[in-house]
Amino acid sequence: MSSTMGLVVFLQGCYALCAEGDEVACSLNGACGRDGSCVCDRGWRGENCGQLRLAPPSAATPGYRNESMPTWGGDAILEGGTWHMFITAKDVAARSPYDSYACATQIVRLEGPTAAGPFRLAEVTFPSWHHEAHAIRAPDGTVLVYMIGFDGGQPPAPNSSVCAGTSGGCHLPGLNYSHQVIKLASAPSVHGPWTERVLLNPWPGLANRSNFLCQTNCPSATFAADGTSVLVAFRGAQCTTAPGTAPTKEKIALASAPHWSGPYAIVDAATPAFGWRTPASWPVGLRDVTMANEDPFLWRNARGFHMLTHAQFGADHKTRGAYGFSVDGRNWTILPDEQWAQNVTWDDGSVTVFDRRQAPALHLDEDGLPAYLLTPVDNNTGGADGCHWHTGWTLIQPVAE
Repeated sequence: MSSTMGLVVFLQGCYALCAEGDEVACSLNGACGRDGSCVCDRGWRGENCGQLRLAPPSAATPGYRNESMPTWGGDAILEGGTWHMFITAKDVAARSPYDSYACATQIVRLEGPTAAGPFRLAEVTFPSWHHEAHAIRAPDGTVLVYMIGFDGGQPPAPNSSVCAGTSGGCHLPGLNYSHQVIKLASAPSVHGPWTERVLLNPWPGLANRSNFLCQTNCPSATFAADGTSVLVAFRGAQCTTAPGTAPTKEKIALASAPHWSGPYAIVDAATPAFGWRTPASWPVGLRDVTMANEDPFLWRNARGFHMLTHAQFGADHKTRGAYGFSVDGRNWTILPDEQWAQNVTWDDGSVTVFDRRQAPALHLDEDGLPAYLLTPVDNNTGGADGCHWHTGWTLIQPVAE
């Protein structure tokens, strides 16, 4: 699997002239015009159409912010004239005194009149332990929620001694990382009933604990042009570091299935989707450095496959978003352009500086073009790491035409 396709040429901050009609040179977000420059689809900008064209979000209705229940992103889908957002939330009913994601995390369903809300809490759809939801409707009408679930028995109680040790990390101490796995829940409606299954690496996981595919989670899925087969992008990470070696940064890997019901198989067990290091053609300071990506959001439109990630190869590892594209869903190009800013300027002119802005998702219009960017955010972390709820909430930012 190639990290660059050799068709988008980066030259000291400028992109080379392209041939008329060339879509790949325009990152599959437009096509090259007669003058040798890209004409971007709505929602995209830049010389190679490689950056989202974001508009100021609404200060009055910024997304879903529930001060009594921190949230961390999700997806909205339409059913019965109502928008239903499946979103990761802290299980406040568990009364856990511990703030780590590793305990008391659930997926709730919100309801709203538009894709931008305003949303209200409707129900807890998947109780603790479920995390990082991405919802999509299959071509046959089935509602699918890809997420991280718990495998290998019941998760520990939020007030247990196991959870008490999570104040400093993301995972359940004393329990193997392979407990946190990719799960798929399916139902005929957003109201259920739901059937859950583990897709990859069921407990106890791989025997090779230092493999970058040992821990598989944070899935996002899209359907191929045939309307049946499905492609899943997910985060791969080591369970342990091999003696005498440096830790391998988190990677994006791919799995596929002939139908959403499975069976799912790893596309390439040797190489991450975007390779091990950033391309040598990137700008000075970003080129040929260790690449770390997580929290993929995957989609396909008439031009090809696309992906957003929370990328951590830049100077600002907390906020950077990256974009990649692929003609076939197998061979990917990732661009150096930052996709969203740490500072958000609202429609009233005020500015908020967020400590964290991660886990992207897009609401796509009927043409497969971006309409809203959803990112969980927090500007009250006290400098702590990204494995805690803090006061997180979900920002919904419109994409400009």
